[in-house]
Amino acid sequence: MLDLEKTIATPKPAQIRAPKQSRSKRTLERIVAASLELLEAEGLTGLTVHKVVAKAGSSVGSFYARFDGKEDLLDYLGERLWTEALERWELALETRDWSTLSLDEVAEGSVGLLIDAQRSRSDYLKALDWASGRQSDAYERFRGELLLGLGLLLLEHRESITHPDPALAVRIGLRAVLGTVDAEIRATEDRLGRDSLAAEARTLLLGYLTGNASPAAPATGVDFFDVWG
Repeated sequence: MLDLEKTIATPKPAQIRAPKQSRSKRTLERIVAASLELLEAEGLTGLTVHKVVAKAGSSVGSFYARFDGKEDLLDYLGERLWTEALERWELALETRDWSTLSLDEVAEGSVGLLIDAQRSRSDYLKALDWASGRQSDAYERFRGELLLGLGLLLLEHRESITHPDPALAVRIGLRAVLGTVDAEIRATEDRLGRDSLAAEARTLLLGYLTGNASPAAPATGVDFFDVWG
């Protein structure tokens, strides 16, 4: 059986303080929504406690009743967003009929999902990794479970995989794609656009799995999984 759990360590989830009263929950939701809007519009430097509570129609006292400060808020947001994304991914794995997809379509969807998850973190959610050099535990859990699930979906087509060890090929192939995506997104010059990167990464993955290094056929726009629902 494919052992993709080893590709990424899976830390234990951080504890999140959850309000018990419905009114308190609504206040928390307003603070969360306001914080995400500010992050998207103004970035990390534009996110201040006073701006958050003003936008949320709340008070500084209400904010500090829930969070110790801005860093605590960012920890909570990162944990919550990636935890919710993981829950949607697990639900999709359990409830969707994936048997209708071919190996090419699963490869296309897998590559696109890895790109979108990493690009989202790079372009937007990196603000949530406020400590220098630190990635959120929730993101690491999401990425680990994502690789595991994608590996299992690809192995449903093991009869189309020509590598003598399909499980090994899937594990190494996904690692190669993830490394390529990460390096390309971090590039400062001549960075590929999303569609070009997806096409090249799909060719890389299918080439390793099937031995066909020819450029992959044009993307079909397969309905796969939206990381943000």
